[in-house]
Amino acid sequence: MTGMRRCPPHLTSRLVPSLVSCLISCLALACDVAAPGSFPPEDPELAANNEAAGDPHRGRFPLEQAVAGLPETGQLYATIVTDEGELRCTLLADVAPLAVANFVGLARGLRPFLDPQLGTWTTRPYYDGLTFHRAVERQFVQGGRLGEDKWIGFLLQDERSIGTAFDKPGVLALANQGAPNTSAGEFFVTTEVLRNLDGQYTIIGRCEPTFVARALAVRTHAGERPVIQTVQITRE
Repeated sequence: MTGMRRCPPHLTSRLVPSLVSCLISCLALACDVAAPGSFPPEDPELAANNEAAGDPHRGRFPLEQAVAGLPETGQLYATIVTDEGELRCTLLADVAPLAVANFVGLARGLRPFLDPQLGTWTTRPYYDGLTFHRAVERQFVQGGRLGEDKWIGFLLQDERSIGTAFDKPGVLALANQGAPNTSAGEFFVTTEVLRNLDGQYTIIGRCEPTFVARALAVRTHAGERPVIQTVQITRE
């Protein structure tokens, strides 16, 4: 998300035209910012590429479909059940609705994805049985990759919202390929404060307890592959 441009301080009456220009620019930028809980404006090129790859949702799986069958109101939670313990994550659907819809839809087996092993589109609980495959010591643990292929048929638009930050341990975010709009199914959970990551990844939640994430990171860094048994989605 793009922040509003800061006008120069100490304006005098002779700089009124500059002030007007700055305000117009700020309003134009604000118009491009999605309201809380709404998807960002569609990126036409990305959507077309997703459609060409066979994604029926063009990379924009609806949140209404992702939560179908859950209570109509309440906070969304994801419980990541692992062989090390459970991480209970508060999902930020108002901040990153597109990414949360994708994560929830994959977890519940409602969001179609391209299985690289089968070469076909399928719907099943995506995360069940996958592993944590990467960790950086004292930083994060990462999981959710299907085999060695990062491509599962679609890529997501970024939702790097103002006000979200890696300001505490336990931040849940989508991994990417080091470029804009390259997230899909992989996620990571931080184990420390990592403000250097601010603005680079779509944050979708906050998880507890941190000691489980740290234990997963230690095992993964040592070469193990802790198992994601399932990801349970609830609304309470």
